Amino acid sequence: MLFSNVLMSDIDVNHWRNFQSLLLESAKGKRRIILIHENGELLKAVHSQRAEIVCQVERVDDPQAVAKQVYHDNEGKADFVLVFERNAVDRYTAQFQDSWNPDEDLDAFEHRQFALLDQYQDGIVTYPRPARETLGLQWRVGASYDAVQAAVNNFIPADSTVVFGVFEGEALWATLVLHFDADHKASVVTTVDPSQLSATRDDRETIAKEVVTWADRTYGPCSIGLFTDLDSARSFIASQDKPAALRDLLSSGKLLVKALPEALTQSFAVA
Repeated sequence: MLFSNVLMSDIDVNHWRNFQSLLLESAKGKRRIILIHENGELLKAVHSQRAEIVCQVERVDDPQAVAKQVYHDNEGKADFVLVFERNAVDRYTAQFQDSWNPDEDLDAFEHRQFALLDQYQDGIVTYPRPARETLGLQWRVGASYDAVQAAVNNFIPADSTVVFGVFEGEALWATLVLHFDADHKASVVTTVDPSQLSATRDDRETIAKEVVTWADRTYGPCSIGLFTDLDSARSFIASQDKPAALRDLLSSGKLLVKALPEALTQSFAVA
């Protein structure tokens, strides 16, 4: 789905940062308590913000139980607890790095990196959620990886561009621009360049239309151009039933549709 040599250029920093805040959740930004051990011998217990913690652990013989205990002993002080065995981390890192294939899609490598954590359930442990759902940058789109890939294959025409835009008030707050090649691989990932837009505020309709025209001109035919406000974007991303959420946005007038392929029009009964 993500081309191995994807082009990421001309990215507007503010639009990119804002869209990331909608779609990604970073473990780095969370308060966390980290316990490091080697074959059960506790080497370190520390809070990411160097806050004082309660740690009544002498050995780590049951890392799942230890993570749970430390989390509840420090109620309100951490978003999660991480307990890892030093040798297990070395093995995990070597295993996923050795699996790198320069010819495969980038997202396949990243997906495998997280899936591999399931093989280290006692070596790399987090609580209250599993490591696979906690560490790194988590994709929070209210849909599985397989569901997103299926949607790309089913609804996005080959050799076309997709644009998503989010307004805060009447200003364009964030954009995401994706171009898909003949094999439905995202060969371009970027944002709109606001400096090339003449309509910058006070008229969402005009701005959205100009964004789609810009995408057409810059990256090829725009097959999907969807725009909404920030609150609606958050609700849509959090929803588990995307078709129903899309219909609700349409019926309430909160979704601007500036381009849509026939397959998606029929699927969501867009008039």
